[in-house]
This record gives sequence, C-alpha cells and structure tokens, in this order.
Amino acid sequence: MTNPSYKDFVSHRARLNPCLSGLADYLSSTPRNDSTTIVIDFPHNDSPPSTPIPIAESDCPKIIDGVTSATRFIFVEDIGPRLISLLGALLDVDPVFFASHISTDLRNLEIAVPPPSAVLPPSIVSERGYLHLHYQQVVSLGPADALKDTAYSLKSNSNIPRNIRRLPPLSGTQLALARACCSVLVKKIANGSSICLCLIDPPVRTAIDTPKLSPQKAYPAWHLHGGLEDFGPPALYSSYVNGKDNDLWDNSSMLSSLLRYYRTPLLGFSSLNPTILDVGYYPVRLVLSEWSVYTLLISRYFKYYEYSLNDMAHRLHDDDIIDLQRWRRRSKQSQQKLSVLAAFISYWTQQDAKQEWAVVLDDVHHVRQQLKYYSQSLEQIVMVATSMVQLFDSRRSILEAVNVRRLTYIALVFVPLSWVASLFSMSEGYVPGNRNFWVYFATALPVVVVVLLVSAIPYDRAKEGLGKRWTQLPGGNIPDDISS
Repeated sequence: MTNPSYKDFVSHRARLNPCLSGLADYLSSTPRNDSTTIVIDFPHNDSPPSTPIPIAESDCPKIIDGVTSATRFIFVEDIGPRLISLLGALLDVDPVFFASHISTDLRNLEIAVPPPSAVLPPSIVSERGYLHLHYQQVVSLGPADALKDTAYSLKSNSNIPRNIRRLPPLSGTQLALARACCSVLVKKIANGSSICLCLIDPPVRTAIDTPKLSPQKAYPAWHLHGGLEDFGPPALYSSYVNGKDNDLWDNSSMLSSLLRYYRTPLLGFSSLNPTILDVGYYPVRLVLSEWSVYTLLISRYFKYYEYSLNDMAHRLHDDDIIDLQRWRRRSKQSQQKLSVLAAFISYWTQQDAKQEWAVVLDDVHHVRQQLKYYSQSLEQIVMVATSMVQLFDSRRSILEAVNVRRLTYIALVFVPLSWVASLFSMSEGYVPGNRNFWVYFATALPVVVVVLLVSAIPYDRAKEGLGKRWTQLPGGNIPDDISS
C-alpha cells in the first residue's frame, strides 16, 4: 500500500481550511513552463557562500542531501504543481504557505473561496513565520493605440497566472499593474541544518487576453523603465576603472537581483541559526522599491484625474468614475498588505531584537503614509468628479431646454402659416401663381405677429403687477384665480 501523496494531504486539509481549495486545484493542473531552481549554500563556519548552482527538476528529490554543515537557500522561480508536491513532502511544509503564494485573487465571495491572506488574521501569519510579500509591479505594454480594444483584465503567461490590470493610457503609453508575490520560509531539517525556501514570480514578459468568443491574444510586456533600483552599496568610479565592479544583472528579475545581493549576506546574519528576518531582508527591500514606484504611479494618475470645468465636457466620462473607484479599492488593499508586513516585522523584531529592521519599518511606514494620503485624495476626487458629472448633466439639460425653446418658436411661426394656408386651400384663386396669392401673405403675416406677441408676454410679471394693483384698491384682496 502506497503512502498518500502531498496532493492527497492538501485535499484533506482543504475540508477544514477552505482557503486551500485553490492550491488543491493548482496541484491538479498542467504547468505552462519549466520552473527554475537555484541553490546556494552558506557554510556554518562563516565562509563565503557557494556559487549559485542550477538544479534540474529531476534532481530536486535529492535537493537536501549532503546539507550537514551549511544552511541551504533554495530559490524557485515560477514554481509548478509537481515541484510543490515534491518540496512539500520533502520539507514537510504547511500547505498554507504554498496556498498563500498561489491564491492571491480576491474574487466575489459568493463565487470563489477567499485566499489565505484574506481570511487568516495577521497575528496567525506572524506566528507561523511565513513571509509573503504581495505587491503590484508597474509594467508597460507599449503604444496605447495598439491595445485600445483590449480587455481591462489580462493574465500573465506564468505557471501561476497573475492578474494584469490595464490602466488608462498616459501620454500615448499603455501601462498596467501586474500582481506578483515573493514567499520565504525557514525550515529546520533532521540533522539540525536549515533550509531557506524562497518562491519567486518570474518577470512579466507577456500579457494574455482571453476573450470568450475569439482566440487568446498575447501582448509583449516589460518592467517600466527597465527594472528595479539598486539599493546595494554604491559602486565607485575607481572600482569601475579597475574592472572590479562592472558586472550587470537583469534587474527586472527578482531572482537575478536576489542572487546578486545574497553574494554579500546581511550584517549579523547567522548561517548556523538563520531567522526569517535574516532571510527575508533582501526580498523586503526589493518589494519596497516596487511599492515606491506604485505610489508614484498613483500620484501620476491623481494628476491625470484633476479636472477643470473647462475641459470637463471633453475629458470626463463614466469610465473615469469607475477607474477612480478602482484606484480607491487598490489603495485600501495596498495599505492592508503593508500593514500585514509591518505587523510581521514587528513581531519577529521583538523576538530577535534586530536593530537594522527599524530602518525597514520606517520605510514601510513611509510608503503606507503615502498610500494613505493618495487614498484619501482619491476619495475626495471621486466626490468631486461625481459632482462634476452632475453639473455637466445639468448643463446639458439646460442646453437641451434652450434647443426645445428654439423649436417652439419655429413651430409658432409655421403653425399660423399652415393654418391660414388651410383656409385658402379650398379656393383656386389663392394658390401660388394666381393674382390673389398676395391675400395669403396679407392675412398670414399679421396672424404670425399676433401669435409671437402673445407668446412673448411675460405672464408671471403681468400677474404680479396685476396683483399689486388689485391690493391697492380699497378693500382689495387678491382673488384665487389671480393669486394661484
């Protein structure tokens, strides 16, 4: 009798934890791409870390073999179902860790089960020590004209399809927000060594549109302005001249950036007993740089939605109100994610008393304050935009009323003419071309003048003047037929 698989274990746990249903479905799916697995060993004697070694998926069952006097970092980019089952069984990983990395969509509650990040309180997440860094990546899709008929919701071409939300074009460029996640776990193994598992999303290279009635379309995508900012020690000109600091890496890839930074471990890092904060320092730094770009994007769209009454008729649309509400919802969700991250760091800094994390907490607080400011500003601009829509509708109603009044005057001119024409239509002597045709104009024009004069009389003003004169008479009271 064979032992139950890790997939069976996840299905069993999903009965008690419905938030694991997304992971159970993913383990039954077929991967789109091959995963990338890289291993780095940090010796316990504080020697320099080993050179990054790529590991084929077929060799992953032996990935923890030989780990005796070192802490092994396992980086997995674009993890697939089979590798999750293998690592989950090999390292005895709680399925909630994988589920929090895979299930990030917060869909309608009546349709889909919410992800673990939405149902688990921050205290539980902090106690378990699973560091999940959810963030939004700003990507460019190229010229906006080529995507004007593209859907709002797109997907990434990765094993875990992430949401890509198309934004209103800016200066002819089509920008989008791509959801991403980086998850970190520290696990002790039987011989006392530690395994540090880091799951990373691949860089967004393609955005997939899957319409219901036509084949799917693929659009090239890339990180806005090339990639992430380097936060490492500044390179010196003298080192550049001597060829000591000339190496470049793909800074649009989280994996490439982490491999670069982990070449120089964090000060105070203990390879003998690493903590989740030791392992998660560089991922947090990279994600915070993404959040900084995200706040700048909110600031740019805040400027985009600053309307004036002069261009309101040309720029303000119903879609803009919807976009503003989306931005308000995004800002609130972003604040929640950063609050969870701050709670996680605070919990583990109290355990380890890491002073260097005080600076990171300040950075988190700074980004949260920016998001809070823009969220409040967006709430105000939503109300302003809604009021401007109402003003625009009122202005349009007034213009329509003016046009109706003009049509009324036209009718007042032609109705008497047609009425007089009907009077003379029974006699052939008054038809056009006969000698008595002038009688038609002699009769119709005075009637038109009388009708226009009668319609131009200000009845309200005349009624008011008549009422005043009536009250001036001895014992005069305004009759009901005049005052009403």
